[in-house]
Amino acid sequence: MKQIKVAVRKKGSKSAQEFSEADNELKQTLERLAKKGLNPMQMCQKLIEHEVKHPGSGDWTYDRVVEECERLKV
Repeated sequence: MKQIKVAVRKKGSKSAQEFSEADNELKQTLERLAKKGLNPMQMCQKLIEHEVKHPGSGDWTYDRVVEECERLKV
């Protein structure tokens, strides 16, 4: 008799997707800001105020905060 192995995961989750150390730190920062109830514009202001660097080049904007939140699933 043959055995069948089954891998179960949540719909849409990617097991191969690994975040770098910088991504993990940014995700934690965004989660803390979201937990305080801040909207993306307020989060943007706090990131600039505390001099958190954007992973790419340039400064933080509303669109970049929303994009990073979606990418990191915050």
